[in-house]
Amino acid sequence: MSPRKKSYGIEPKYICMLCVFLCLLLIFSSYKFPGVFKPLQRGLNSMLVPMQKGIHVIGDEIDSVSAKFDDVDELLREKKGLQREIADLREQNERLQQELYDMERYKQLLQLSETYPEYEKVGANIIAKDSSGFYATFTIDKGMEDGIRNNMNVLADGGLVGIVVETGRNYAIVRSIIDDSSYFSATIMKTGDNCIVCGSLSLLQKGFIRVRDITINTQAKSNYKVYTSELSEKYLPGLLVGYISNITTEASGLTKEAYLTPVVDFEHLTTVLVITQLKSDWVNRSK
Repeated sequence: MSPRKKSYGIEPKYICMLCVFLCLLLIFSSYKFPGVFKPLQRGLNSMLVPMQKGIHVIGDEIDSVSAKFDDVDELLREKKGLQREIADLREQNERLQQELYDMERYKQLLQLSETYPEYEKVGANIIAKDSSGFYATFTIDKGMEDGIRNNMNVLADGGLVGIVVETGRNYAIVRSIIDDSSYFSATIMKTGDNCIVCGSLSLLQKGFIRVRDITINTQAKSNYKVYTSELSEKYLPGLLVGYISNITTEASGLTKEAYLTPVVDFEHLTTVLVITQLKSDWVNRSK
């Protein structure tokens, strides 16, 4: 092993003691001989005072920026709180609008029910529909458990919608009068002429369905009301169907045909009334 070299450096504790001694010496000298150190003090002050001012300005700016960041954080917290409040208010508003809409629908159903007081009825919501764009066939949320049976008549918007064609335990399927397979006997108000109302989805795009087999000598005019007839096998009598128009002679020359504007809006159905009496029951009760 090589011999350890001898260190000739001054130990730190001696350097520290020397610095303390010099400081004490300067303090004593400045106190004992103030005139000697005043030029040095002025020089140091001329250097240190601007630095102190600069440090003070920088400190104020840092405080100002920090305060702004605090303000921004507070504003962000307030913004989030306001956004939550706005979302809650929107949800409450939508819920109130839905409740008002439901109340209006129920009011309309009540008025419709009062229009036909001779028939017993039950309200139902539409829960599914076909893909035709109209409510040619649709499903309601009432079924056999609610007393619904096949061939019961269905109402909405002040008039006839259709008839129940299939019933489950808690649902039923309704075929509307606008469906291509729908046809039934009806009567033209004021003239008493019998006719056949025929569904037509293609014609409904223009706002009509078809009326056929009107007597050739009819005195019916446009906007006369058409009601279900007592001659109908499945439909109860006296239910408003719509308004007749465009009366022309059929190709055979023996009868007339016309357009019929349904009283029901078959694009925006939501709720219906089901008459819980069958035509056969009504006939037997009337005897």
